[in-house]
Amino acid sequence: MFYIIPTPIGNMKDITLRTLDVLKSLDILYAENTSRTSNLLSHFQITVPNLRKYTEHKEYRYIPEIISNVEEGKKVGIVSDGGYPIISDPGYKLIREIVEKNLPFEVLPGATSIIPALIYSALPPDKFIFIGFLPKSEKKLLDIVNKYKGISVVCFESPHRIIKTMNVLSKNFPGMKVTFASEMTKMFQKIKSGTPCDILIYLNDHDNVKGEIVLVFYY
Repeated sequence: MFYIIPTPIGNMKDITLRTLDVLKSLDILYAENTSRTSNLLSHFQITVPNLRKYTEHKEYRYIPEIISNVEEGKKVGIVSDGGYPIISDPGYKLIREIVEKNLPFEVLPGATSIIPALIYSALPPDKFIFIGFLPKSEKKLLDIVNKYKGISVVCFESPHRIIKTMNVLSKNFPGMKVTFASEMTKMFQKIKSGTPCDILIYLNDHDNVKGEIVLVFYY
């Protein structure tokens, strides 16, 4: 059996009882960051016999090994740094292979930053789209906004690009509604809603933005 296992994005208490049970039962666990995953397992006093690294740029090297282990009846799992594997994280090619070979797998429910950010935004939730990381190109960013006009868009952005992105949005879509969310579920979680200009002012007052940023915008 193969398990896709979401892990807490910040607050350790967000892990599910089912996830803990599955982690305890595994023969092999593949992790995007073995050091971070080791800390998670240690926190819950869980020992996995075999903890291995799994990175996107070397995904092709791990897939045959994982497929073989699942076919042999071993319990194998995959985790990312936090939240769901595969969603803007390693694992897509692997799960595609699992499905093509008709092997048994389960997707566990758990922590994600996408839905909480959408709800915090108070923007229309009846029709929304998640687009992963925003493009670096200004033209492509403008194309995305225009393409999804009238739909709430949820996306990721990095701390070193957020100012540039807000400047582009402020210049081209000054009336846009935006919610900025960072360090979600952690002690210093930051949530701010307003226009792109409002977000820029907020960021200028909070120059210590860290970690993955979730943006929700509506135009």
